Amino acid sequence: MLSITLSSYSRPCGGVTGGISDLWIFDPSDFNFTQTAPGDPYTVVARRAGATFVGGAKMFPIKFEKKEAEYKFKQSRNGCSTKYDLEISARLPELSNDLTNFLSNLDVAGCCSGLGIVFLMNTGKILVAGERYVNADIIPYFEVVMDGTEGGTGKKFEDFNGATVMFKGEYSRGLREFTGGVSVISGFETA
Repeated sequence: MLSITLSSYSRPCGGVTGGISDLWIFDPSDFNFTQTAPGDPYTVVARRAGATFVGGAKMFPIKFEKKEAEYKFKQSRNGCSTKYDLEISARLPELSNDLTNFLSNLDVAGCCSGLGIVFLMNTGKILVAGERYVNADIIPYFEVVMDGTEGGTGKKFEDFNGATVMFKGEYSRGLREFTGGVSVISGFETA
């Protein structure tokens, strides 16, 4: 290890479940994630000073069709510069005024501050995208926006009616895990 630091990767033998179980969005300016040391998972999340539930500092759940949400990423490099392109998609049922307003709010948020996203995978692991504050410091800008969303009514009674919402972002690393538990995340929905 004279020029670089490497580590191994292994996990206990067994199956791995795919897919996303639950999904939340948040304003990246409202929350601070804490980790023990650089590179570690996030263990704590808290509202930042001045951010209040009444003021809208919440984790907002996105109710999507079950088994219809997915996270994908693609790593690329240019010389020694590395980039991770991420995509998170979810199918939201029924075209309606409520869906129009929701999508319009995502457009504005993406333009003004970016979006924070937390999702619980079917494995039980929780990943975070678009966070802005870590260990009470600003991290390099991690922009996640809605981009590429598609929707429609379908032609037949049994066709999908709604929108497949697509969130996209790019960063210098993959997503960090949050190990503080889903009850902490869901607790920011109502308090």
